[in-house]
Amino acid sequence: MEIIVDIIGNLVSFIWGIARILIPLMIAIEILKDTKFINKLSGSIKPVTKFFTISENSGISLLFGVAFGLTIGAGAVIQSVKDYDIDKRSIFLVTMFLSMCHAIFEDSILFGSIGANIFILLAARLISAVFITFILSRFIKEDLSSKIQ
Repeated sequence: MEIIVDIIGNLVSFIWGIARILIPLMIAIEILKDTKFINKLSGSIKPVTKFFTISENSGISLLFGVAFGLTIGAGAVIQSVKDYDIDKRSIFLVTMFLSMCHAIFEDSILFGSIGANIFILLAARLISAVFITFILSRFIKEDLSSKIQ
C-alpha cells in the first residue's frame, strides 16, 4: 500500500511540475499571439519551415521544443493545433525533428558537465535531426486537406 501512495505522490508531483511550466507558457503564447508577436516570430522562422515544407505556424512549436524540450514542445504543438489548424504532416515532421533534437541546450550542458564534447554533441544532434526531417519531408506527400480536428 505504501508503494501505491508513493507512486501516486510522485505522479502528482510530476504533473504539478509540468503544469507549473506549461500553464504560464500557454498564457505567454496567448499574450504573444494577441500582440501579433507570434506572427512576427513565425515570419523569422519562415526559412526553416519552408526548408522542411511545413506550415509556417508549426515553426513556433519547433522553436519551443528545441529550446525547452519535448514536454514544453508538445504543449506548444497542442496549442498550435488548436489555434492554427495545423495539418498532420507538419505535426509529424515537427515531432520527428524534436524527437532527435529536443532540449538541445540543456542536454548539451548536462552531458558537457560529465565530460562530453558539447560541440560534437550539438552538431551530431542538429545535423541528424535536420537530415532525417528533410528526407522525411520529401517522401511524405503534402496533404493539406488532412487537418487535425
